[in-house]
Amino acid sequence: MKARISIIIMALLMVVSVGAFAADKKKQAAYQEVTFVTDIECKNCVKKCQANLPYEKGIKDCKIDLATKTVYFKFDPKKTSKEKLAKAIERLGYSASEVQTDKGNK
Repeated sequence: MKARISIIIMALLMVVSVGAFAADKKKQAAYQEVTFVTDIECKNCVKKCQANLPYEKGIKDCKIDLATKTVYFKFDPKKTSKEKLAKAIERLGYSASEVQTDKGNK
């Protein structure tokens, strides 16, 4: 009897785990990515961006690279847009030009 109950509980846990994993995958697929080239020039510029940009509405991930002068965002398009993200960079005093990627060749 105890063995049957254990098997049933384990089966239910597996079903719940698989369902949660599938829901997480759908949620990840809803995010979009964009990279902007900016005119950041120093570590202080990077600090200023890191202090402000990740807290914009809808941002899931934000990476700033001084060497390439780029800002990368992973964002929820239901909460923000590429245009709003560019304006957020510009509000900090930097330029923002979207990097066009050719995903057809990957």
